[in-house]
Amino acid sequence: MNVEPMPETTSPVVTPERPSPVYAWYMTLLLMLLYMFSFLDRTVIVLLIEPIKRDLLLNDTQISLLYGLAFAVFYTFLGIPIARLADSKSRRSIIAVGVLFWSAMTVACGLAKNFGHLFAARIGVGAGEAALSPAAYSLISDSFPEEKRAKAMSVYTMGIYLGVGVAMLLGGQVIEFFDNVGTVTLPWVGELRGWQLTFIAVGSPGLLFFFLVMALREPARQGLVSGAPKTIPMGEAMHWFRQRKGFYLSFYLAMAFGALYSYSLTAWTPSFFIRTYGWDTLQVSKYYGTVVLIFAPAGIISGGLIASARASRGDGLAHVRITVIAFAALLIPAATVTLVDNPWVSLGLVAVIKFIHGLPLGIAMAVVHDITPNRLRAQAAALYLFTLNILGLGVGPTLVAVLTDYVFRDPADLRYSMAIVGIFACTIGLLLSIYAMRQLRTLKQKPTELTSP
Repeated sequence: MNVEPMPETTSPVVTPERPSPVYAWYMTLLLMLLYMFSFLDRTVIVLLIEPIKRDLLLNDTQISLLYGLAFAVFYTFLGIPIARLADSKSRRSIIAVGVLFWSAMTVACGLAKNFGHLFAARIGVGAGEAALSPAAYSLISDSFPEEKRAKAMSVYTMGIYLGVGVAMLLGGQVIEFFDNVGTVTLPWVGELRGWQLTFIAVGSPGLLFFFLVMALREPARQGLVSGAPKTIPMGEAMHWFRQRKGFYLSFYLAMAFGALYSYSLTAWTPSFFIRTYGWDTLQVSKYYGTVVLIFAPAGIISGGLIASARASRGDGLAHVRITVIAFAALLIPAATVTLVDNPWVSLGLVAVIKFIHGLPLGIAMAVVHDITPNRLRAQAAALYLFTLNILGLGVGPTLVAVLTDYVFRDPADLRYSMAIVGIFACTIGLLLSIYAMRQLRTLKQKPTELTSP
């Protein structure tokens, strides 16, 4: 790989004191709770698919656009400019404003009266949530030394599946409660059905999180060159990433195909159990939610611990090696999880998939930050999330829906669409992750190319 090192500098590198370990972990846990809360807001819609379809007269493809594309477009495209702000401005304030906005838009989902209203509100949820992860990853990187970064980022990343799990468990209870309440009529708003009241309920706690975030003390930025400008020009930043595109592109795309499968599974598993096995919403929320809440975080934490242990023994490729192993291990369960005739066997395979998929998820940004200078880390995270969400969230759920609506032409054949997408995504992810590991080995062997801009 032919790359040009950044110009050397004789200016001293700033190494300010990091926050105390106790405070660093407090901040990480709060950010993890925010991540969980964000996934609760974006994911609860998957439990509401059937009543939304009924009340708004929608098909599977339209539902998939509400869950995936409407959220993903602004989430991904706003992520990069917000990340540039996070690389030089107050990360705490950026996150706090984002929390308020996505919470308000989740409440707006509950006020929607048609497909267009709900689509616009979901765009707003994505726009607000774009503020969280790039700034959060940067905060965590500046709060922990390199050898502890993978573990801290794994804890933060647990928020993904804690949010999905809570969305299933709590969401099912909230839906049942509002279904029992029935239609509610409010002044100036009109009639609100159970699914609308559910959106309003899960979006309401945002104000509390706003104040908790604003009370954080932002850590000093580590590894900056004394006297260097705070913001790297966009052209120079993009040139730096292009020099290393072999690794960044292949690794980001590998993780994106993993996300494509994960998001499609998350979006359609409740409907799969309802349509194939005759379960009701409360059964799905209870059993599927418990599986997600236990096995996915266990996979994320296990991946962080394994990667840290192997890295401490000198394995510089541990993070990407785990990604390769995970994709290989996913192939068989992804191909069979929706094709078995027993719902409990299927649920067991879902547990296996959630655990394995979690292994590389928390450590992905740790390896990226290890080879990315401080002033580009939030932008590296934004590019990572852009790739993950435009392909994973924007395409995954819709790909399953299109196969079901226009190839099989039968909602009961959802199981076959999910199996096809699973085999395809995991195979491509495996090939890309193998290539990414080779590219990282090349970068590690040429340390002069990793000089910070």
